[in-house]
Amino acid sequence: MKQLLKGATFSARELMRKSGYGEIRTKHGQISFAKRFGPEHYPRFHAYVEDVERGIQVNLHIDQKKASYEGSNAHSGEYTGTKVEQEMWRIVQAAQQMMKPATTTNPPKPKKKKGLLSKLWN
Repeated sequence: MKQLLKGATFSARELMRKSGYGEIRTKHGQISFAKRFGPEHYPRFHAYVEDVERGIQVNLHIDQKKASYEGSNAHSGEYTGTKVEQEMWRIVQAAQQMMKPATTTNPPKPKKKKGLLSKLWN
């Protein structure tokens, strides 16, 4: 499932880290991101992301298992479905949170300390 996140003011790497993904580098230098479902290596969410002129392009799928044979990139992957849609929605929500302007709040004013006499009269 592909999604273009328009107007991002942050990098693809920042978004994926904020969304709980770890970086994966192949021996050829290609970077992708993965997030496990549990303690096992598979199944996992797997995303290829890139910074593009208009924002961030996310290509998300589920890897059900490791590639079947050495030298192959083929695996059992799900590119559609409820889990993929829900996870993409979660990534989009994280991006929207990151795009919101930071709200500034004034720190609370310190309370004036009262002396012993003012405590007795109040």
